[in-house]
Amino acid sequence: MTTSRPLAILAGVSLGVYQRSQRWKPSHRGWDIRVVSSQQHARAELQSIWKRVLSEYDANSGSAHGTHLLLAHDREDQRPDFERDLWARSIRAVWLPREVSTQYGSEDCRRAIARLLRFEELWRTRIRPTLNTPLILPEPAFTADSSVRDSWKRARKVHSDRDNLDAVGASIRRFSERHRQGQVWLDRDKLVFQSGAPHGTHGLPGWRAQKLTCQLPKGHHYDVKHERGRAFDLSDHGGSTHRFDTYTNVDAHGFVRGGQ
Repeated sequence: MTTSRPLAILAGVSLGVYQRSQRWKPSHRGWDIRVVSSQQHARAELQSIWKRVLSEYDANSGSAHGTHLLLAHDREDQRPDFERDLWARSIRAVWLPREVSTQYGSEDCRRAIARLLRFEELWRTRIRPTLNTPLILPEPAFTADSSVRDSWKRARKVHSDRDNLDAVGASIRRFSERHRQGQVWLDRDKLVFQSGAPHGTHGLPGWRAQKLTCQLPKGHHYDVKHERGRAFDLSDHGGSTHRFDTYTNVDAHGFVRGGQ
């Protein structure tokens, strides 16, 4: 069931800590919060529940309000593995502080969750993309100028203090100034990306229906061609390169949908 407010999935708190305070339900004004505890009794971790976490995310993919992940995993050296999985799906996620994973249900835990969600509210106000902003462009396919190429990464990963949000917002504005040409986007390789009225009626599966909490409408994609009508190469979500003589269609995550 999709939510009528932004959803925060709090995942990875150890089973033992969760069970001791199972009657406590985290809450924050304006948010729905779901808890997915670890299967491990003694430590915060995600490996035992990762498929379920992603399934919960997919289940809310039809929400217009988006989903944020708040994650606990004690082994910091393993966190990059989860991050690669998240970033490939353009999922907004932050790591929980220790007072949540070790003191679940306490006043310190409640305050920590409140701090995180207040920051996510700022992120939603300043960074969260709409369909006409550059963060919806397919990162694998769109070759951005080197000065703004990390805008997608910075929007996914920023997690503390307003100065960082301001810097990310400025990077996104520079991206638009550099690559917006009227009603289309023009990348460094002179490829034109145009998003008009959605074509087709099929819905995107699971996580592909959202990008950085922005809901993507059915049939949303970009028509891509070379500015001068030449043949061109385009990289897709999986890192493969495709050659096209005239045009292709590509979705916001970089999945290619035909072409010539």
